[in-house]
Amino acid sequence: MKKYTLSLIVLFLVISCSLESKYSLPNDENINPELIGEWYNKKDNEEKLIIAKHGEKTYKLLLKDKKKTDVIISFSKTIKGFEIMNLKTEYKKEITNVFYGFKVEGNTLIFSKINKKLRNKDFQSQNELLDFFKENINREDFFINKTELIRK
Repeated sequence: MKKYTLSLIVLFLVISCSLESKYSLPNDENINPELIGEWYNKKDNEEKLIIAKHGEKTYKLLLKDKKKTDVIISFSKTIKGFEIMNLKTEYKKEITNVFYGFKVEGNTLIFSKINKKLRNKDFQSQNELLDFFKENINREDFFINKTELIRK
């Protein structure tokens, strides 16, 4: 299994190979308090992911290393028992939603990309995006490239 540093995870989050859309999932769930905290790569304690409450239904993700801090606003949605993180990224004033699966097991945060190869055209609506998740989320190849962080 490859070992990723948090810097690679930041790159992974910002320049994503995960499923993307101009549409977001519905933001209708309260935050999951298990996610709140500081998360580290097992090999490098200098870089961290801080997940903070940003409202009743949103998180603020702070991706920190020695030189800089990136901030991403996100929210979560549970679909058929699977937790999905909807990250809102902005590039040249255009918002893109990027999706990851996640789960917390004790002091470990496990997240995975959503396989974008399962979709070969842009979504035309939020409903179409949600239907895609509902129809495919149980597939073995839906969640890919699992990464683990630990809480300190």
